[in-house]
Amino acid sequence: MATWNLERPKQNGWTKNQRRLDQIFAIDADVWVLTETNAAIALGSDYESVASCASEYYEAGENLATIWSRWKIRSCIPTFDPTYAVCAEVDSPFGAMLVYGTVIPYANEKGISGTAKRWEEHRQSIRQHHQDWLRIQKQYPNHLMCIAGDFNQSRDGSGWYEEKESVAMLSAALDELSLDCLTKENMRAKGLSRATVDHICLSRSLVPHLVNVGAWEGTTPEKGKMSDHNGVFVAMMAEVTAR
Repeated sequence: MATWNLERPKQNGWTKNQRRLDQIFAIDADVWVLTETNAAIALGSDYESVASCASEYYEAGENLATIWSRWKIRSCIPTFDPTYAVCAEVDSPFGAMLVYGTVIPYANEKGISGTAKRWEEHRQSIRQHHQDWLRIQKQYPNHLMCIAGDFNQSRDGSGWYEEKESVAMLSAALDELSLDCLTKENMRAKGLSRATVDHICLSRSLVPHLVNVGAWEGTTPEKGKMSDHNGVFVAMMAEVTAR
């Protein structure tokens, strides 16, 4: 499983889009949550997809979250805000799973009023997401769950791009859902140039079967600029039973 904010690809951005696709295919994840993406970034016939609705503030082809899955998508589940979040029920090798892809607003989002203080809209969005996750989990109590996307908080304790209150709020929400964030380690300590704000959270029953967590740079000397975000992935063992 992998997630990556693609920094709003353009439909005619052939060179940069191909760099992005080359990186996506190199990671070779079975499930992708791509955020700030575009219909121009298409993963091909090996994948099924569901996408959030277009935003009035975005250009043609753009949307905030798309799920691409090699695992069969059973259904698309409504979310609290169809422009910000998308949810799919999938047949994973581990059992029936809910994959929820989303973007939590950045620190300086001003909201509808245009007057929101720093992190205020971010915290409000966490509350809304929390209630949405609880609603969906109650509707599908026997499903595993994956929540992934651009959380706009680094979560590694470094303070690079995080507010303690917001991190604690999201941690409490995940804990109530019995999910763990697997991508909160300090990626800069592993040699990356920036912290990671894109994250993958999974049901705790899957955590003991975790094989690897990794990340890649959005910009490299070899490939050039692809995104202003790191991408992240988690690798799991196949021999897993549903909770």
